[in-house]
Amino acid sequence: MSSWPLVGRAGELDRIVAAMTGHAGNVVVSGPAGIGKSRLLSEARSRAEAGGAGVNWVFATPGGIPLLPFAHLLPARVADGELTRTLTAAAAHIAGSGALVIDDAHLLDPASAALARHLVEGAAVPVVLAVRGEGTAGWWRDLERIALEGLTESDTAQLLSTALGGQVESTLPAHLLRLSGGNPLLLRELVDAATFTEMNGVWRLLQPIFEDTNLPATIAARLDRLAPAVRAAAELVALAEPVGAAILERLIAPEVIAELESERLLTAPPDRRRHLVALIHPLYGEALRATLPPLRARDHRRRLADAVEAAGARRRRDRVRIAVWRVEAGVAADPALLREAAREASEALDHQLAGRLLQAAVDADGSFESRLALVAELPYLGEATRALELARTLEADAQDDASRAQALSALARVHLIRGEITEARNTLAFAAETTADPQVRLRLEISRASLAFAVGYIEESVELADRILQRHPADREVLAALAVTQVRALACAGRTQDAIELAHIALDGIDGPRAELIRMALLQALALDGQIAKAIELGQSALAAEATGTAATWRAYWAHDLGQVFLLSGRPATARRWLREALAVMPIQGIAASPQMWGLDALSEAESLLGDAYRAVQAMERLRAGLPGGFAAPRRSGSVWTRYAEGDLTAAVNLALKQGAELEQAGSLLMASWVLHDAARLGAAATVADDLRRLAASGQSALQALMARNAAALSRRDAAALDEISREAAATGCVLWAAEAAATASQIHRTEGRLGSALASSARLEDLSPACEGARTPGLTSPPAILTRREHEVAGFASRGLSDREIAERLHLSVRTVHSHLHRVYRKLNIEDRTQLPGILAP
Repeated sequence: MSSWPLVGRAGELDRIVAAMTGHAGNVVVSGPAGIGKSRLLSEARSRAEAGGAGVNWVFATPGGIPLLPFAHLLPARVADGELTRTLTAAAAHIAGSGALVIDDAHLLDPASAALARHLVEGAAVPVVLAVRGEGTAGWWRDLERIALEGLTESDTAQLLSTALGGQVESTLPAHLLRLSGGNPLLLRELVDAATFTEMNGVWRLLQPIFEDTNLPATIAARLDRLAPAVRAAAELVALAEPVGAAILERLIAPEVIAELESERLLTAPPDRRRHLVALIHPLYGEALRATLPPLRARDHRRRLADAVEAAGARRRRDRVRIAVWRVEAGVAADPALLREAAREASEALDHQLAGRLLQAAVDADGSFESRLALVAELPYLGEATRALELARTLEADAQDDASRAQALSALARVHLIRGEITEARNTLAFAAETTADPQVRLRLEISRASLAFAVGYIEESVELADRILQRHPADREVLAALAVTQVRALACAGRTQDAIELAHIALDGIDGPRAELIRMALLQALALDGQIAKAIELGQSALAAEATGTAATWRAYWAHDLGQVFLLSGRPATARRWLREALAVMPIQGIAASPQMWGLDALSEAESLLGDAYRAVQAMERLRAGLPGGFAAPRRSGSVWTRYAEGDLTAAVNLALKQGAELEQAGSLLMASWVLHDAARLGAAATVADDLRRLAASGQSALQALMARNAAALSRRDAAALDEISREAAATGCVLWAAEAAATASQIHRTEGRLGSALASSARLEDLSPACEGARTPGLTSPPAILTRREHEVAGFASRGLSDREIAERLHLSVRTVHSHLHRVYRKLNIEDRTQLPGILAP
């Protein structure tokens, strides 16, 4: 424990150090076992001694020899004579030797307790006591008390991050806090027992925590003393908790239930409609499941399934649990029930469980419905080739238009997941052309619009959706099905107000996974419209609502979108944290044309803005490796900023211009504005100002209009306009753009002799800078504003240690030209040589 940081105890630590150094009265530190009393006292002692104070430490033990805890502080023969003289002599000897810490003071033998009390009452030395419990009973009750509370979630997060050496999954602190109850010692035992894995820079917990060989000693001892029948009953509860009391009474004899209650193993979670029963602490469930023999586990699950089914399985969740229990017990289950359970597992993004349940359904009935559902899950299990073969078989087996359309839609999706864009598009087009059923054709057209968006063809996607909506303006099912992708497509096209309106209409009266996806799309539309604060509020509230349970997997998708909003707002460190987690947790690793294409591009931008060119390049390499042919990535800023982080400013600008033209051609007009605005921020404002103005005029987004005005002001070097843009960007929530505009305005004001205006702009920059989380861009650095783009580029390479010849080769210049650029840089920056460049230039 001493290697873990001391967190959440700053006030208590200061108070104890003050007591040890004689600057405050004596104090008693109280709390339950494992709460960290000794750790806190040890840290306080180190600090007191570092300040020159002496501190003596006494350890109390139960049933000890009189005065034994103080033996190392007492002179020889002090115990001779009667008690009063002994205590007086001992106190006199200890006095002046420094402060006294008595750990576990409640365990002192009577003579030692009398000596401690004598020292306290005589004020001979500063005394600090540590006692177990509340500390309100005992001879120390009149001393000032510091009652230690359990760790908070933020404390736990800090401890885990330190122990594991990096970022931890955001749900992990709350989960381990729930298991440990905030007790640091128990938390340490859990961390030591658990297995963690690092994915994309994020530490995740591999469930379950326990195996039968690594249970905490106190839990193992308590479970081992249970009678066999009582332990078996506790195992049943562990597999089903929370379980209805009526179900438990069907399975367990009354006397065994009574024994469970007398062992204080059961509790009743609150529920308005049912009397539920669970184990008293989640650790007991973890431990029992870890030590449950396989054959007994099968029997328990079979009995649970039979009992819940016999009771009527009145709750929807009951039917799913029956299906899972039967499959895990190896007994037959109704295929329709298995498909329903699989659907719920898939909606919770538990594709492993969904695949197992559907394979059981296929084995049971081999029906078209079971095989069709299995096709959707196989790619997530790394079996895309099998999914393709099965989808083709389904097409051949289809008996009518509707079934054939379902099979072809499934086939198209598998092609998409495999990165076979042309095949996916052709499959859907062929299906739509050859079906006569108007309802089937409608579903296929919706799938075509969704597919067009997924592969980046925004204009095509929007046009398809617009035609569908013209024919079915009031069909709520059509609106909801389209909104999942069309809210995003409309936002990318610059029709942000239309996107927001569609989302609100589609969300009216629906719930479940589809509503969740639409709300995620709404978050993006709000952000691209310039409503940053609303977007962040939506994302954070969704993350808070899904902090536990199976829904926690949805957090990856919310984190993915929220990370991009934070990046847009100019907070790259926060963005990076959420994006890393999203990419680590998303159950779509290795699947082409997935949301990871957006996330990897955004992550590379965040890493670049924070000056980590190596990690930015890593993210871009992952993106390029997974980007299928024919896919028009709708987000392109990451590659631009990666070039900048590598020091190649000219290449970054040229790439932004190229990608802006490609995005506009695909109909992604707002995203084209975004990447062209990046070019303006990198020094090419004059080149892109007209294009940004034209694109903004065709859209509905206030954010897109702000980009155009910012580029125009930069191109004119209009300080007053940049001051206004800085204020507006800050109000919008784009703090990095606001800071850049303030920095540039300050430099222009100063150059043109307006010192007061320059100071005002600088003051705004100073206020905004902390929110930018260490972002490093050309616009935030005043000196490079007086350099040309090429001078900035040459100086950037020189600041990172490249020789003149290496710079010349990198930029395709002559060495003499590099010399000339550097001499002009030195003169403009008023420095002597390249050794002074690091720290002046960014990155």
